[in-house]
Amino acid sequence: MAILHTAETMKKADNPNNQLKVHAREQADVPVSRAVGTRPITVEIATPLADRAAPGEPLTIGLATQWAMRRPALPVTVASRLGAIRGFARYCASLDPRTQIPPTHLTRAVARRRVAHIFTQAQVRLILRRTQGLEAWRTNLRPQTYRTFISLLECTGLRPCEARRLRDEDFDPATQTLRIRGVKCSPPRTIPLHPSTVRALKSYQQTRQARFPFTQQFFVGPFGRPLQSCAAAWTFRRLVRGIPSNGARPRPRLYDFRHTFATRQIARWARQPVPLAHHLTLLSRYLGHKYFRHTYWYVQQERFALRAASDRFQRYRDLV
Repeated sequence: MAILHTAETMKKADNPNNQLKVHAREQADVPVSRAVGTRPITVEIATPLADRAAPGEPLTIGLATQWAMRRPALPVTVASRLGAIRGFARYCASLDPRTQIPPTHLTRAVARRRVAHIFTQAQVRLILRRTQGLEAWRTNLRPQTYRTFISLLECTGLRPCEARRLRDEDFDPATQTLRIRGVKCSPPRTIPLHPSTVRALKSYQQTRQARFPFTQQFFVGPFGRPLQSCAAAWTFRRLVRGIPSNGARPRPRLYDFRHTFATRQIARWARQPVPLAHHLTLLSRYLGHKYFRHTYWYVQQERFALRAASDRFQRYRDLV
């Protein structure tokens, strides 16, 4: 979806002096932003802000700083925002030489990924028990939806958005596989499922089809529409209430099930005498990482079992 412009900016598009600027903005769609290493949602938010602040003008360091500090935030968050807009500025600079690329030394903080929460087995069981107490909205399917949805994330390490986008044709109980549609920079892939996971998915699918026979979406909301991200996040905050976070964020997230899955696998493989490199390559492909280096961030050295794995993983990462 192309970037939306304000009315004033669209009027200035007729000006030959501004056609290059507008062309750069119109070309900054999701595929381009991914190609230059910029988050699509960041570009979609930052560009309209620049149009309002300085319509028809090139992107400058001042505008980038204004956008990054538009709301009070930690220095690391400001650095992350500037890093996201920096890739977009490089692309605009190829079309408009007046574009200013924000330097890396504007803030003292360095954008780093925050440590994720690692769920314990007791916490997972508690969350699943709490799903039984969820209030039914329009239909009594809601408790089973979240129990199945969370269980799938916990045992497969899928991204929450990947699980929410599943459709009936993606699940094949005969071959015990699940087809994952491409998201972010990940290509489509097919993953194997444990027989117990197949039984749980099949049971939910049959119940959901009886209640909403006209939808092909696997996980649905109260009206049979696709399960929304905001609704899932809001419900999960209620389910994890009282569970202390062992990560850098104030509370656990749905995405932390992915980190937990990868961390457990690496810790288990680290205890085995067989070489770890082959397993890590398979894990990278299973998680849908386009580049092997992205798997590195799932290694956390907070447990003794992961220290050896981290050292061996670092040596292997330096070779690829």
